Amino acid sequence: MTLVTNSIKRWISEHRFVIFPFLAFIIPVAIRTIPEILIGPYIIGFDTLAFYVPNTLLWLHNGINLWNFLSIAPLFYSIYMSLVSAGASPVFLIKIISPLLLGFLGLSMFFFAKRGLSWSLVKSTFVAVLGTVYFVALRASWDQLRVEFSLVFFFVVLMLLVNQKNGSWKRYVLLASAMLLVVLSDQIGAVIMLGVMIFTIVPNLFHKRYNQALNLTVASLPAALYFVIVYFISTSVSGILGYSNVTSPLVSWTGFASYQSMLINEAGFFLYCFLPLLPLMAISFKQFGNLQLRSWLLLSLILLLIPTSVSPYRWLLMLVYPIAFYATESLSRLKTIRWKRSIFTLQRIAVLYLVLSTTVLSLGFIFMTSQQPLAYFDPKQFNAYLSQIPTSMLQNTISAADCQSTVNVLQWFKENVNSSALLLTHTAFYGWALLTLNVNQVRYYGFEDPATAAMRIVQEGHTQIYLIWWVNGKGWYGQPTVSSSFHEIYHSGEIAIYKYASN
Repeated sequence: MTLVTNSIKRWISEHRFVIFPFLAFIIPVAIRTIPEILIGPYIIGFDTLAFYVPNTLLWLHNGINLWNFLSIAPLFYSIYMSLVSAGASPVFLIKIISPLLLGFLGLSMFFFAKRGLSWSLVKSTFVAVLGTVYFVALRASWDQLRVEFSLVFFFVVLMLLVNQKNGSWKRYVLLASAMLLVVLSDQIGAVIMLGVMIFTIVPNLFHKRYNQALNLTVASLPAALYFVIVYFISTSVSGILGYSNVTSPLVSWTGFASYQSMLINEAGFFLYCFLPLLPLMAISFKQFGNLQLRSWLLLSLILLLIPTSVSPYRWLLMLVYPIAFYATESLSRLKTIRWKRSIFTLQRIAVLYLVLSTTVLSLGFIFMTSQQPLAYFDPKQFNAYLSQIPTSMLQNTISAADCQSTVNVLQWFKENVNSSALLLTHTAFYGWALLTLNVNQVRYYGFEDPATAAMRIVQEGHTQIYLIWWVNGKGWYGQPTVSSSFHEIYHSGEIAIYKYASN
């Protein structure tokens, strides 16, 4: 037995530089694959089905406006759309890409920890797993694929920012390329990265390291110029939003009635997301001095104080990654603390606490359904942030229990309704409809009142108008029933097709 154990230890020691990066990749992939298997042939995530799939299908059908395409962070869409146009199933492709993205994010975090922070292999693997399987990270992986894509490159950027004194021109070219990939992947990731670069360049200027500051500035120019020219100008109409006694755009966009309300809700959401990690984070907050991770935290705090057209909850969700590094660093600092006459160090207790709390929350998020969620994600108990943290990963724009019924009613509509008829689709059913019906049959009304949308379409000369929604009394998104001008003509499970009859 001892011989076998020694042989295993020797094999692990000889292959440790392959084993630990592999674990940092495969553990997130395996965990993220579980909900994909549990939900069957359907897509997981709101944005994936409400935006990724319909945007891709519409672009392939109608063509692309180049400027608009460039302004929506085109890298992920370029890859996804190319594969779909080559014949890949848009649904199956998303189900494969989502776990792989989380795996590559774990691998990217591993190499930043190992090479950028000089952490051990075990410690680097631990932070990679914690930063990808903690429930907030799983929520991000649920549908924020472009954000994840940008973070894969962002951690490469962070790794390259270490040891700037030894930087060669090749290193700066690689840095510039990685930064550009971040900007091409996602706007939120781009804001965080460019902010971190500013916080990195300014200290170099203060300490008169002008050559390093210049090199970093030049390396940042391609990404910064793309961001300013393509993103900032195209979205400048949104700008900084204000509150007043009258209804403002910010109220309708974020749901906050005042600036104070925004700050209170941000604080509540922060505690909801990170309370299990905060005790550990506090231990290393002052001592762990990595400039880039500190800059990430500071920049996020600044962004949370400024009401913009971007939901502040997005910045808060991004904090899971730097906080994971702080929590992991704290475990190292607890290693030498032990009680007298105890075989357990405080580190072992902290590791056990972190593993158990993460496991309970993450597995509950993965395995429990929206009908019977874990108490922590139940809006009737602890989850006051349902629009940001869903009750379960086993849903997309609708619950897993309604997926097959939705397929059934759309197939019935396709086979039994005249091809000239129009189907009104809420954001929840838009992607579903485009996957089944002809694009010209589908009319999108977003979150608008369907009766208002129907009246507008009648004025265009259309007479055959239908609606897909839940059966009366079961509807989501604050619309449990439909207007009396819609009459149910078919249903499967709790999903129904209604026909519009104008008064």
